[in-house]
Order: sequence, then structure tokens, then C-alpha cells
Amino acid sequence: MRTTSTLLKVRLPQLESKVPFQEILPLRLKNQVSGKTDKGSDVACLQEMAIMFSCLKANDFNEDLCPKEVSTFKRCYKVYLDKKATKKETSSKGIVVPGKDLNYKQLNKVLKQFPTQPSKS
Repeated sequence: MRTTSTLLKVRLPQLESKVPFQEILPLRLKNQVSGKTDKGSDVACLQEMAIMFSCLKANDFNEDLCPKEVSTFKRCYKVYLDKKATKKETSSKGIVVPGKDLNYKQLNKVLKQFPTQPSKS
């Protein structure tokens, strides 16, 4: 009977007034972010490449027997390079596209407009 009484004891939540908030780090953003995470590797046209290689392997790597797969892969890669070039151009100009993910340069531009810390100049 004693074990059931300990099981029925429920710990009540603490009151917020008894646990004061302690600010360890300042609650504000820095004025800039680093660009370390933007250096990721991106893989383009992986599906098309796999289809092309399976066709080439089946035909003893004779490219003349797989023109459709090779042209599909080349077209996909050209589209990828075009998208990458336009993305690089917009990021170098500093154009901020609303509703899209920002790279570190664009984000630094926005943070520079609304600083939260005094500059260390």
C-alpha cells in the first residue's frame, strides 16, 4: 500500500516568480553572420547521371547507343549551370529576393540596415 501512495504523488509545476530569468548571453542578434555553411557541396542531375551510366554499362560504354540518355544529362547539366550563374549574379549584386532563402551576403546586407549592437570602429 505504501508504494501506491508514492506513485500517486505528482510533482506540481514551479511558479515563474520563484525561478527568476538569468540572462547568460545578450538577447540580441550579431550585426553579421559568417558564410561558412554556404560552402556546401551540391550534386546536380544525379538521377540523369545514373540512368546514363546504366545505359552505357549495358552497351559496353558505347555512347552512340545511348543518345537519348546522354542528351538528357547534358540538358539537365546546362540548366543547372544556368541556374547557378543567375544565383551567383543576384548574390553578387546584393539583390534580396523576398520569400527565398538568403545567402550570407544578402543576410549581412539586411542586418546592416537594422543594427542591434554599436559598431566597434
